[in-house]
Amino acid sequence: MSKSHYSAYDEVTTARCERALVTLLGDIGPWSERIYLAGGLAPRYIVGSLPEGARPHVGTTDVDLVIGLALGDESPEAYRTLENNLKKAGFKAESSFRWIKDVQGVNVIVEFLCETDQVEPGRIYKPKEEGTGSGLGAFNVRGAQLVTRDYLVRTIEAERLDGGGLSRVDVRVANILSYTVLKILAFQDRHENKDAYDLIYCLLNFGDGPHDAGRVAAESAILDEEQVSESLRLLAERFESVEHDGPHAYGAFLSESGDEDEAARLRQEAVAVVRDFLRGLGR
Repeated sequence: MSKSHYSAYDEVTTARCERALVTLLGDIGPWSERIYLAGGLAPRYIVGSLPEGARPHVGTTDVDLVIGLALGDESPEAYRTLENNLKKAGFKAESSFRWIKDVQGVNVIVEFLCETDQVEPGRIYKPKEEGTGSGLGAFNVRGAQLVTRDYLVRTIEAERLDGGGLSRVDVRVANILSYTVLKILAFQDRHENKDAYDLIYCLLNFGDGPHDAGRVAAESAILDEEQVSESLRLLAERFESVEHDGPHAYGAFLSESGDEDEAARLRQEAVAVVRDFLRGLGR
C-alpha cells in the first residue's frame, strides 16, 4: 500500500511507535535531553487537544529523532550507551541511522537525524569517525538543528515494548516553526504527499488556527535565522495557489480516489491555511 495516501496509516502502528519512543527515552538517561522528536509522530503532540470536529492526525509508521550534536562535550561512552540501549530495547540496525524492531508482526522504525557540516545533506554522519567507537549514525537533514532551539516539552505515557508496564516520559518535540521548516524542506527534497499533509495539519489545528500558529512562530528564537527565512519563502511559493504542487500533494493524500470535488476543496484549504499562517507571522 502506497504511503502517499492516508489509508496507509493506522492507529495501531502509530501506538506502537509511541511505545517505542517511551521505551527508548525511558532507558537512555541524560541522552533524553539531547533527543528531539520530529517527523510523522510529532503532529499529535505539537497540536495537543484537537478543535471540536477536527479529524485526528493519521499517524506514522516510524519515529524520527533529532540528535542534538555537541561532539566536543560527549565522551565516547555516550554514543555507545545510546547504541547499547537501542539493542537492549530489541532494535536491530538496518543501517547506522535506521533501527528496526518487530512488534507483534509490525516493524517499528526509529531513525536518527542530525544537521552537521561534516557531511553533505542527505548523507549519513557517523560520530565514530570522531573517535566515539560507536556504530551509531544520523541522517544529515537540513533544518534539523533548529529543533534544538525551538521545541515543546510534552509528557507522554504508554506501555513499554519490553512488557515493563506503563511508563511516563518527557519528550522534546519540534515546535511549530522548526517543524514547518523541516517539513517544507523535506517536501522540497522528496515531494512526498505525507510531508505536505503533516505540515498543513499542524498549521490548521495549532492553537486557535493558522493565524495563531503564525503568531507563536513569530515569537520563536529561530525566526531570524537565514534558513528559516528561506524556508518561509519556499512555503509561500509551494502553496501559492491551488495550481501549485503543495496543495495538490495535500489534496491527493486526503481525498478518495476519483473524488475531484473533495480534492479541489482540500487544495483550497491548504492555500488558505498557509496564507493565514504567514499573515499571523507578519509575512
